[in-house]
Amino acid sequence: MATSALPEHVIAVFGEKNCIKTGLKHGTVTVLAPKPVEVTTFRKDGDYFDMRRPETVEFLSDIKEDLQRRDFTVNAMAYSPKDGLIDYFGGLQDLKNKVIRAVGDPYKRFEEDALRILRALRFSSKLGFKIEEKTSAAIRELKKNLSAVSKERIFSELSKLVCGEYAAEVLSEYAEVIFEILPELKPCYKFEQHSKWHRYDVYEHIVRSVGYIKSDETLRFAMLFHDAGKPKKFFIGKDGAGHFYGHAKPSAYIAASALKRLKAPNKLINDVFLLVLEHDKPIKGDDISIKKKLKDLGEKTLFDLLEVKKADHKAQGTVLAEEESKEIFAFEEAVKKIIERGDCYKISSLAVRGDDLKEIGFSGKEIGETLDALLNDVICGNLPNDRERLLKSAEKRFNR
Repeated sequence: MATSALPEHVIAVFGEKNCIKTGLKHGTVTVLAPKPVEVTTFRKDGDYFDMRRPETVEFLSDIKEDLQRRDFTVNAMAYSPKDGLIDYFGGLQDLKNKVIRAVGDPYKRFEEDALRILRALRFSSKLGFKIEEKTSAAIRELKKNLSAVSKERIFSELSKLVCGEYAAEVLSEYAEVIFEILPELKPCYKFEQHSKWHRYDVYEHIVRSVGYIKSDETLRFAMLFHDAGKPKKFFIGKDGAGHFYGHAKPSAYIAASALKRLKAPNKLINDVFLLVLEHDKPIKGDDISIKKKLKDLGEKTLFDLLEVKKADHKAQGTVLAEEESKEIFAFEEAVKKIIERGDCYKISSLAVRGDDLKEIGFSGKEIGETLDALLNDVICGNLPNDRERLLKSAEKRFNR
């Protein structure tokens, strides 16, 4: 809610006990009515020296001046029961035309808060709106100002951008802006692969793969970085073709380093690292190999890895890649059958527990090592998942 009333007047109307003085400096009072409602006084911002917050705030009685300090026209509209829609800057028309346009001078808007550069890209990625020409020019010209923005704020916007329905288009059209916050990806730009398996250069392949996977933060970031290490591993073989043997490992470390720098959550970093590390490893469709993969990665991570592989192959844009994709789908069906059958591929499914091994005499890390060895025997068919047989095998190990 926005009002011409000063914060002290808002508190006087609703009473001290019903108000939380959340942001008096910027004219905001949270009113408990009974759900929390932020009520902010119309205001005009002073000069911005840190490209984030104004040095001073001047309270006003005119909503037009309040609206003209906002970022984009679609965010600079207001409504009141008395006057209806208040739209001084053509926000409704831009909304109908699916346009992101800065309010007033785009250079001034982005110099006030450089994060608005990524916000524009995020809105375009999420909504499919086109960024207006002058606004787009200012974004490209002032992209270096993003270096003044905190890493946490950049990651928050980048995550939403990458998860947008139109992320691939934005990542492609505004590549030079993305490289300001992710310089690790710049070597991939227009890097030709010289391979019959790949129709596109490395960066175009990457952004296409982002668009081909479902909107999930972990999966989208895995695709964004999955081939980031390719330029480092490139060589032309005797066959005259380009090769990138072992590129998954440097790609995984690039992903972890970039996400750590942007202060991403540790779980996201670890999950992306693992998916990128595993994405190029061949998969075998026999039951033993599948159960070993399930044991090592777990069900969720293995299915995520298959989604990564599908998107990777689809983004290669060749018939050869399409053929290889069929193997992924067949592998996925085999995994589902093993899970449905209830086959044993994890320690929690073994017919013995750690306490059983303690009774035999195992202790400490020996318990985990023995359970792991027993599970491997069950997976490989050397032992049935039978309590008595497993205990006998464990006793033999203990008495060695």
